Amino acid sequence: MNLFLLAYLAAVTGITIASPILQRNDDDSAPSSPRVTIKQGTLVGKHLDSFDQDIFLGIPYAQAPTGQLRFRAPQPVNTTWTGDRPAVNYGNSCYRWSKAYQHGLTYSEDCLNLNVVRPSGHIGEKLPVAFWIYGGSFQSGSANLDSLNLSYPVNQSVQGGTPVLAVSVNYRMGPLGFFASEEMKQAKEMNNGLKDLVLAVRWVQDNIESFGGDPAKITLWGQSAGAEAIANLLTAYGGELTGLFVGAVLESGSSVRLPRNYLPIETWQPQFKDILEHTNCDDSKEPVNCLRSLDTDTILDVLNSSSGIVNIPYYPAIDGDFIPDWPKNLLAQGRFVKVPMLVGANMDEGTSFGPGHIDTTDQLTSWLKKSYPEIENSTIDKLLDFYPDDPALGSPFGTGDLYSTEYGEQYKRGNALAGDIAMAGPRRLMAETWSNAGQTVYSYNWNQSDYENPPHMGTNHKQELIYVFDNPSKEFPQSNAAIIGPDPSGKKTLLAHQISRFVMSFIATGDPNNAKLDNTVDKWPTYNVSAPKNYYFNKDDTYIEDDDWRKEAIHFTNYEVGHQFYN
Repeated sequence: MNLFLLAYLAAVTGITIASPILQRNDDDSAPSSPRVTIKQGTLVGKHLDSFDQDIFLGIPYAQAPTGQLRFRAPQPVNTTWTGDRPAVNYGNSCYRWSKAYQHGLTYSEDCLNLNVVRPSGHIGEKLPVAFWIYGGSFQSGSANLDSLNLSYPVNQSVQGGTPVLAVSVNYRMGPLGFFASEEMKQAKEMNNGLKDLVLAVRWVQDNIESFGGDPAKITLWGQSAGAEAIANLLTAYGGELTGLFVGAVLESGSSVRLPRNYLPIETWQPQFKDILEHTNCDDSKEPVNCLRSLDTDTILDVLNSSSGIVNIPYYPAIDGDFIPDWPKNLLAQGRFVKVPMLVGANMDEGTSFGPGHIDTTDQLTSWLKKSYPEIENSTIDKLLDFYPDDPALGSPFGTGDLYSTEYGEQYKRGNALAGDIAMAGPRRLMAETWSNAGQTVYSYNWNQSDYENPPHMGTNHKQELIYVFDNPSKEFPQSNAAIIGPDPSGKKTLLAHQISRFVMSFIATGDPNNAKLDNTVDKWPTYNVSAPKNYYFNKDDTYIEDDDWRKEAIHFTNYEVGHQFYN
């Protein structure tokens, strides 16, 4: 039992919730407007009395990727200004693949901007930098979501004694960020959404000292596709981005899950030809340039998910350049940036990635063949042996026979298998890879859901986010915002403080154990393949566990099943 959740309870007061980032345009009676001068000119931000922080929003880090810069690598900002430039409003979010845009956000192709949050009173200290990258399957998301309010984790970094400055970044997604064709591969113009992130980090290196940050202490931090993006930066150009960042935090994401991404270029070529036909660019001698000449509305009408033309989503792909090989092969060859890592996944990830309502082994087999056509029949048979038809062994884990009648007799079996393939297995593989390379790595297993999560989903994908961000607000305009919910015992609030301070401490120092926490809190051990350990998180108990559950099954999914994809 983690006594921190009990002994520390009486000493902790609730967080004051006032003027979170979604209300940053409100007047926050500040003594003065913070100013910083960067290479482009002077920015005027806003002081938040409620957090004692300064914020600078919507700062461009690249030229607008429009016109002839569409479908190209981002280009550095080439404009300057005189006088003061306001930085108190969010910039544009990048277009999603879907036209179902999120409430409260403004979308545009001109979207390559970032936000900076710094705690007051630390000027001249050169604070470590948390560089946040949002998730969304590389198809959706924004740095401007209120539920991912950087003011809260920055506040916890200060309260925990390891203050950081935080940056969040908007980057291109879907077709505009990951458009793929043979022509683009030959021109080395693919994976531009990932290249956006590289340029954004370089912008931070060049300018963050003006805000009070340390350009030599940037740690990348992301969730889901954001974590996968970081994994791709670790292996970019075969591990050539050394010196760009000093650490990585990967929440429920990696580049070594069985391929959804990294499809061969020929997968998209027929779709590329369809796009050319629907835009009258099929007769052009330079078809990609023809697509660049189209106005935004015209190209979006063709590229969005409801057009009926783009049926294969665009993800990061092997281009022989930025992603020179399967990421798993690059890791196995040691071709990655060697920096400390904190990596984890949630207990029931599979309920987000599984087959849903199924009742029979035949249905599960059919789902596996459709989802992973490369897997041989004999391998599927072995997989099914590792994941038997026993609801008590399935996910949500630890729930006995619950949910099998309502959601399918093999619902939980499919979830267990899918979760290990998508998240739990890759989390373990990343930790093992880092440990085997002699690198510092910390691993966690998260098992606490938000208030509104349906019980049959368990602790599925994204459930840790509201806690890591330590955001107690319940009034978000976006529909995807989670909430902690009623917390009469205070245990959930304390859990949020604990995980948030752990992560901020890792970002600040490379070690999660340097945060101020009750002395009853277990120290987080480094991961060692000879005796692997996770930090297990739940509001009722946190402790150090052996990372040996489903050992044989996960080894099979990681190394035997994966072998059929990566070789």
